[in-house]
Amino acid sequence: MLELKECLQQPPFGLAEDKINTYIYKVEQSIKLRSHITQLVKNYLENSGIESAGVEALHGAYFGSHPPQRIQTPEMHEILIELSSPLTGYLGRIKGSDWKSDRFYFLGNLLIN
Repeated sequence: MLELKECLQQPPFGLAEDKINTYIYKVEQSIKLRSHITQLVKNYLENSGIESAGVEALHGAYFGSHPPQRIQTPEMHEILIELSSPLTGYLGRIKGSDWKSDRFYFLGNLLIN
């Protein structure tokens, strides 16, 4: 919501509807990306027959999956961390000694209507 407030406080003023639509589009794209990554983790683990995967393997699989947008490995790691938060519950995380050794596993789908 703070991002929307910031958006509405920027000139040109009087274009609130356009600004809100732009904000909604940005949020939709963010949710679609997270849904895609959640599905990617599920499919990658099912196809490989393993229980968890590292960010680099998942990042490599991401680019073979017709991704909705380009992201770098550190950004993907941040999204995987977000999706593995106890508040979201879409992925699980086995914390490694550094961010590159974290492993992630599937818990539940992030569905988009």
